[in-house]
Amino acid sequence: MFGQTTEDELRQIVADCRAEKRRAQHKLFKLSYGDVMAVCMRYAKDEEEAQDMLSESFIKIFSNLDKYDGQGSLAAWMKRVTVNAAIDYQRKYKTLTPMADIEEMVETGLGLVDENTAISKIGTDELLTLIQKLPPTSRSVFNLYVFEELPHSEIAKLLDMKEGTSHWHLNFARTKLKEMINEITR
Repeated sequence: MFGQTTEDELRQIVADCRAEKRRAQHKLFKLSYGDVMAVCMRYAKDEEEAQDMLSESFIKIFSNLDKYDGQGSLAAWMKRVTVNAAIDYQRKYKTLTPMADIEEMVETGLGLVDENTAISKIGTDELLTLIQKLPPTSRSVFNLYVFEELPHSEIAKLLDMKEGTSHWHLNFARTKLKEMINEITR
């Protein structure tokens, strides 16, 4: 996420961001924009919504940076804040109903289709577009389970649903993705 930035430079950027230095905030934004946007794109229905989620994510990142204790990866902490901001966005705008990397998903199939079949015929961008077409709740459950690797018990608590409902949304998302992949690869 942070490219050639050393740990010392990163610590200084974080300290300066906490002191509300705009240059440091801009630098952290530039260093992490691509990765944060990638997370937002997985949860959003389109790029416009992803941009809104991105804005809310960075507001939360900067306003809660004092809560990052330096233990563990800053990138992982920022990803967690972004996921929570995306879910909060869906709740706020009522797009969430009582709800690894994309490249890895294309390579492995992640249970979407049988090995060596349709998923190998589509690209990363196409797969992201298909994920964005899923209903908001199913999309969120799918992202939390597949990409964030959360168990259904945590997803259920996070999205305020029963564990069985989380299972249903994951299965629904996988089924819909299979159908969409098969449709475009015929």
